[in-house]
Amino acid sequence: MHGDSTTSVRPDPSGRHHSPGVQMEWLDTAPQGRTVVPTDVAGFVGVAERGPLHSAVRVDGFGQFQGVFGAPLRYAYLASAVEAFFANGGNRCWVVRVANPDDAIAASAAVMVGEARVPLMVTAGNPGTWGNKIECHVRPALGGTFSLELRCGGVRETWRGLASTPDHPVGRDPIAVLNDPVTGSRLVTVRWWADDTVHTVGVVGHPLGYSADGVLLTGGADGLAGLRPEHFGAEQARWGVEALDLVDEVSMVSVPDCFSPPVQWGDVAKPRPCAPKSTVDRMGLGPPRAVFDPEEAARVQQAVVWHCERRGDRVALLDAPRDGADGLFAGTADAIAWRARFTSSYAALYHPWIVLPDRTPSERTLIPPSGHVAGLCALGDNTIGVHKAPAGHALQLAIDTAVDLDEVEHGDLNHAGVNVVRAVRGVRVLGNRTMTEQGSWLGQLNVRRLLLALEEQIAVETAWTVFEANGPSLCDELERLVRNVLEDARRRGLLAGATPDEAYSVHCDESVNPPADLAEGRIACLIGIRPPPPAEFLVVRMVRTPAGVLAEQPGGEHV
Repeated sequence: MHGDSTTSVRPDPSGRHHSPGVQMEWLDTAPQGRTVVPTDVAGFVGVAERGPLHSAVRVDGFGQFQGVFGAPLRYAYLASAVEAFFANGGNRCWVVRVANPDDAIAASAAVMVGEARVPLMVTAGNPGTWGNKIECHVRPALGGTFSLELRCGGVRETWRGLASTPDHPVGRDPIAVLNDPVTGSRLVTVRWWADDTVHTVGVVGHPLGYSADGVLLTGGADGLAGLRPEHFGAEQARWGVEALDLVDEVSMVSVPDCFSPPVQWGDVAKPRPCAPKSTVDRMGLGPPRAVFDPEEAARVQQAVVWHCERRGDRVALLDAPRDGADGLFAGTADAIAWRARFTSSYAALYHPWIVLPDRTPSERTLIPPSGHVAGLCALGDNTIGVHKAPAGHALQLAIDTAVDLDEVEHGDLNHAGVNVVRAVRGVRVLGNRTMTEQGSWLGQLNVRRLLLALEEQIAVETAWTVFEANGPSLCDELERLVRNVLEDARRRGLLAGATPDEAYSVHCDESVNPPADLAEGRIACLIGIRPPPPAEFLVVRMVRTPAGVLAEQPGGEHV
């Protein structure tokens, strides 16, 4: 039995109710379960070896990340942040690769196939210098067909029985086969090239056509030398973090690559310091990405905060800078000064950076902590609930911090609203502050995230009321729906209080809905909730308008 539902037995037409067998029992009123809005999904924005540009891609594991976005880069933190997310408890994230789309180019080459030497244009699946490593090997076959073998690092693809001309009567159309979005190539796309001038062009030192050594794609460019802060968050162009605007389930955002690693030489040996810049550029060893100064890095982070505030359903996990004003690792004063740039309950700041394991003492590899924190948030959401503060657990893939902080520095940072990461019986996050004003009722990250989760749940379950006529009956129905959501949250431990009256209150009557508001299509629902200690009783005003459901503070300010 479920609740007040009643059951009835469908009559047996034979009348033999007492005979052995299977009886079918039907619920007259079937109970409906609640689908809880996810809170453990992170969004990451940064620099990757390959992958689609400015497009959010769902990733369910670090192996999948590497398959889509490539190996970790020495001049980017994105891969390490995503790896830390999964290692610390994350299950799903969305990743956006950024670059300057005006400069990013996909590598390509023309390959002659068949006796008629028809050129087939082969292009890397997405922009980047990674495509310059793709080899194309053509093998003639019977009946005027050919096989195409593609090699890139440890990945090999072989496509057999391909037609050597667009109108070939037997072979498979290479365009249809390799370009299929589901079963096609993971490395390239192809098209026929009818331009006769291609016969006179050479590719990587070889004439166009079949070569025992294969043909290398060429011309790929990463589009990172001209990288600008707006590529991390331009709303009109849907660049960077704004690509996550299309993904409703994201609840936290990390942009680790607003800072540039100290290694600026890519995956090749660093040239001698005395080598002139022209020599470095000619060797292809110049910095592979633009280096942001502190003001540009702050602009990137501010764009992320604005995105979270505008969306109203996610928080920004920000990293303090790696280096301070004196050129050494950022200290307490540097972190506090960086914190002073922002004021928002939709963001939290973390300091200092984290040392990765398996590194020699002479070459400590540091990464920003936001990827670890996102994984810690997901772990708490999935094991306890979104009300759990993302702090206290020993972090995986962390052996030390960039700087050691004492108790006095820890206290100063905590008072300023900077969340501290310390090496105490492992590496642990020991802070839970947002970047709002001191004393704000949304000054704790777990309270902010709990409120966002409840707002989202209420908005989802009351969305249908937008199409209903205003009146006392709709007010009663809204109050009932909101109470159901809050009672479910209380029973799952998200709210403090032994009874519903202690945990929450809901008012959606004429006292909060004057006739003038009802006439305009607005219905307000005044909600009070008691988050887990030490938070106090919080009051939120949910307003249903013809455009949807949103949350306001009682004074009218958006929360």
